Amino acid sequence: MKVLIADDEPIARRRLESFLIKWGEQVVAVGDGAAAWQRLQQEEFHLVITDWMMPEMDGVELIRRIRADSRPGYVYVILLTARSEKEDLVAGMVGLGPTTS
Repeated sequence: MKVLIADDEPIARRRLESFLIKWGEQVVAVGDGAAAWQRLQQEEFHLVITDWMMPEMDGVELIRRIRADSRPGYVYVILLTARSEKEDLVAGMVGLGPTTS
């Protein structure tokens, strides 16, 4: 399976990449959501693992774009976060960030 990892924390990104490679997956790892979106426009991925808080484009915006895109097939997404508030968890599950005024 081809997996895309988007995480701005280099150690976390390398750890995920290492585990997935050991399990036989093809892995592409990038440092932010904008780079992930660019790769998604160029290649087909079956799974995206993304951090929530990243520079350029956060994980929730990346998920919004993936879900709005009319690509063939389905892209599974895992959103990594330390957030634990109920509204944050709901927002992450539906791919919508909390609104700010």
